[in-house]
Amino acid sequence: MEVDSYTRQNSLRLENFDYSARRVYFVTTVVLKRRNIFFNKLLAQAVLECLFSLRIQYSFKVYCYCLMPDHFHALIAPGESDRTLSDIVGGFKSLSTKEYWKSNEGKLWQPRFNDHIVRNEQDFQDCKNYTWMNPVKKGLVKNPEDWPFSGILDIE
Repeated sequence: MEVDSYTRQNSLRLENFDYSARRVYFVTTVVLKRRNIFFNKLLAQAVLECLFSLRIQYSFKVYCYCLMPDHFHALIAPGESDRTLSDIVGGFKSLSTKEYWKSNEGKLWQPRFNDHIVRNEQDFQDCKNYTWMNPVKKGLVKNPEDWPFSGILDIE
């Protein structure tokens, strides 16, 4: 009896979808082994500075962000940058890992990231509220504005 050796390659990416198009994405990336390393305030601030400087260098939009102790959320749009979402997130992870290596060894982030294509205004608001309220939901602060590692940037 012959065994079918078909191997399925699962991809969370939409086939033939232009990820560099002017869309907004809800992005999550997680620290390797979900370590709570961003309780280190100096490291957390340095990682956010990587996001801010890359945003200027690449010219992409960051509508809101939240760096939690073991993961990161953001609403990002490639905008005028001509960069793919993978370029942007990869650049952020690379820069922040170099910052991490100044006082630590090993890998900072899990190899991949998760993204959700924001489909409409309600979806955008839901993702923004989820990001903004994440520190409250996790019991880190009583009010979202008290969390020092989150913010709203490119919302006019």
